[in-house]
Amino acid sequence: MAASVDSRPPALIPVNRLDRAKGRLSGLLTPDERRELALSTFATVVAAVRAAGWRPVVLTSDPGVRAASPEDALVLDELGAFLGLNAELEGAFLRLQPAFPQASDARLLIIHADLPLATGEAIRELEMAAAPAPSATLVRSADGGTNAMLLRPPGLFALAYGKGSFEKHWAASEAAGLRRVAVESPGLALDLDTPDDLLTLLAMPSAAHTTAARLLRGWKIRERIAAAKPTANG
Repeated sequence: MAASVDSRPPALIPVNRLDRAKGRLSGLLTPDERRELALSTFATVVAAVRAAGWRPVVLTSDPGVRAASPEDALVLDELGAFLGLNAELEGAFLRLQPAFPQASDARLLIIHADLPLATGEAIRELEMAAAPAPSATLVRSADGGTNAMLLRPPGLFALAYGKGSFEKHWAASEAAGLRRVAVESPGLALDLDTPDDLLTLLAMPSAAHTTAARLLRGWKIRERIAAAKPTANG
């Protein structure tokens, strides 16, 4: 499937199936809650991408995610769950290539869908921090992942999402001869994978207005986490 004409640069947002979303929170949240949380952060990221002037390109096989995508988004079906995220993303890039003006001007943002603090301003700051092409500009998550990566142009090194992906992307982009920038971004650094991530979000006064924080407060997540912790005598 070729990308339709749109002058905005593409922001590739991979989204897991909602029945598998937030698996590390399965002992804390119900399946319906995990689905709702995943959709809320997806909506936040999509809104941030659009506000920053990028076109959302949603990579998913889930009909619920497709239905939640805005009309101006390009939705790409996954090629097959057995391929893994890196192969899926690289396959999506190949399908997007016709939309790029020319290789020297091409840029691609890859951004995760579970960033509750994402804003258009945070993405614009990422752009402003980027070095001239060829370059890779990365945002590191607390656990060493890569929450956002701006590639100018994409396709110059193999993607390595998974455990320790930030260091792998950093090394691979250096080996490919790219200029590299690591960006400290409060709006893009926090993802929601673990109970500690949820507590971090709830402890941030600036996050009180976010959809994800409102959901978590309504579900009394602090109380649930406290009740799940073993006692000193346990």
